Amino acid sequence: MTRTAASEADRADQGLGYAVNGPYYDMIFPEPVRDSLTDALRRLVSEAGAVAEIGPGTGAFTELLLELLGPDGEIFAIEPTRIMRAALVTRLSRIPAAADTVTVLPEDALEAEVHVPLDAVVMFNVTMHFSPEQRVRLWHRWAGALRPGGLLIMESQHPQTASAIPLSEIPGGTLGRHRYDTLARADVVGEGLIRWVMTYRTWCGDDLLREETAEFDCHVISDETLAAELSAVGLERDRTAPEGIQAWRRVRSPGLFADHPVEAG
Repeated sequence: MTRTAASEADRADQGLGYAVNGPYYDMIFPEPVRDSLTDALRRLVSEAGAVAEIGPGTGAFTELLLELLGPDGEIFAIEPTRIMRAALVTRLSRIPAAADTVTVLPEDALEAEVHVPLDAVVMFNVTMHFSPEQRVRLWHRWAGALRPGGLLIMESQHPQTASAIPLSEIPGGTLGRHRYDTLARADVVGEGLIRWVMTYRTWCGDDLLREETAEFDCHVISDETLAAELSAVGLERDRTAPEGIQAWRRVRSPGLFADHPVEAG
């Protein structure tokens, strides 16, 4: 059975997937990727009003969004996975500005309700968890939540085709006497579906202290497929977005497209 964004939260409650990934998340997030996404948000979201962040994880980009908001801005952080939400709320509780600004929603992105027009919807490292059928609902829900001119922002997906990715070592960070890295590979497990196998390692000097492995089933979404899906719900690509970033602006109402009716809230 294909694992979905909602079932990843369930798997985490069973000690799988993000339950393994969560304790390492901030330490193993690749710095070049973090820098690229940070730069994109600074360019695209500065002085925004209401923002929804889908799948904020531990809140690294939520904290950045807080810095970028306009004076009356607010954030809706939609995080269904309990272990990630614990880290997110812990981070936000230490930031005074978050107290009146960030609302954390425990529902998944197909169920969460936000009752104000949004200037931006940000979804990093989460799109691949939604099946093609779920994405029809996802795009209608969040394109419809954007005010005219609002942006839907995500990264281009990797890989662009369902193909195996050979094992590679991804450097991570250091905390005290320990350093962290990740071994990553992807196997093709179905049509348009790959399984990432991630092994998180803890080192002390040259000694390997611990390694834990998590698996994630991910739907492959090419830029061409994404463009077709987002155009169908009234979004138009923002050509000013940095390379590797998908930024799509609402120019028409999703309700204009009878073949894909808007989901009820």
